[in-house]
Amino acid sequence: MKYLWEAELRRFVKFIKNMPTANLPFLIFLYILFWLINFSSTLVIGNVESSRSLTAANMLGYVVWFFAMFSISSIAQNMEDERMQGTFEHLHLSSVDIKSIFLVRALIHALESILIIVIFVLIVGLIHRVVVFTNIYSLLVLLILLPGLYGFAFFLAGLVLMMRSKEAKNWLAILIYVLLVPLLIPEKILMPAVREGFSYFPIFQSVMMLRKLNIDKVPLNLMEADFIKLVVTSILFFVIGLLIFDIADKKAKKKGILGMY
Repeated sequence: MKYLWEAELRRFVKFIKNMPTANLPFLIFLYILFWLINFSSTLVIGNVESSRSLTAANMLGYVVWFFAMFSISSIAQNMEDERMQGTFEHLHLSSVDIKSIFLVRALIHALESILIIVIFVLIVGLIHRVVVFTNIYSLLVLLILLPGLYGFAFFLAGLVLMMRSKEAKNWLAILIYVLLVPLLIPEKILMPAVREGFSYFPIFQSVMMLRKLNIDKVPLNLMEADFIKLVVTSILFFVIGLLIFDIADKKAKKKGILGMY
């Protein structure tokens, strides 16, 4: 396990060194996409909030959307790369559990995403003169969200592992984007029943809490029910995701479809 962490941390250091040139176009793309989303939401919602508050609310959803999208897809994508190269079976011969390998890689990938997010938030803050994260407890919410994200990621990776059709995998990738679209929609325009349903998914619940903390200035101690719901659902997603991935991995071994040739 020690060598796994060392190898992934070396890759992270390399990522930081190459970041100024490799990620500048990506940051520009992220900002253009955010500007379009922010402009569209202004047209849809109307002048119900100040421009800065609306931008900050949109930014919170956008940040979690970006982080969730890359976190959820990282494990499945990493697994597919290993399968395409014919090295996925070799990972099963390692002394480290296959789930631990992908989880460590995903955590390092999360650090890369966080670094990009920090730079992006600073850029948006300077351009639009908004402070996105004003409450220190936002970090706690994001940390609690992580198990839920990776649980969902393992769940999707398990589905991908059992799929041999490329078209099915493409549809699964589209599903990820569709599921994350509600993160970009201010919950105020959603019906109460829809909003309540979304609250049982840690991704959406975290966005709602972040907006309350940073936009509405609601103290965390007044969101006890929301906080407990986020903790419970995040843990449940993580446990269920690991179980489903484990079942899919064992079935793939029996069927001999760990690799793709």
